[in-house]
Amino acid sequence: MKYIIDGYNVIHSIEQLRHKRLRSQREELIRLLEAASFRNRRFKDLTVVFDGQKGIVAPRIISNIKVVFSKGKCADRKIKEMVESCGFARDIGVVSDDRQIRSYASSSGAKRISVQEFMNKVRTSFNARATFKLDPGEAERINQELEQIWLADK
Repeated sequence: MKYIIDGYNVIHSIEQLRHKRLRSQREELIRLLEAASFRNRRFKDLTVVFDGQKGIVAPRIISNIKVVFSKGKCADRKIKEMVESCGFARDIGVVSDDRQIRSYASSSGAKRISVQEFMNKVRTSFNARATFKLDPGEAERINQELEQIWLADK
């Protein structure tokens, strides 16, 4: 699924970001999404849309996260245009708590996703990875196999 994320809407819902400078807010949100993308294939196609005037540039982060500034129009309009330009809206999830954006997403056939629902999915991706454990027998088998490979090369 392709996610289109209302950037500032998400930022304002994350307590730890609210009191930082605007640029830091954007960069930290993108870092969080990068980490989620790395841990979970579900988050491979993420686009974050921010309100932005002409001349504002995207944060300097090397990332697979697409960052879009609305450049002279509101982010809501840009999000709507992006949904309209996609051929099959059912493959799109629009992340926002903005009532108009959520309503538009539903009426266009896209999946509307609340910020809390999306952030729960992001948190789950971190927890799922952290709780994965091999049983001791399997871990020992892998260690022995790797030892044989390493010793064979010497």
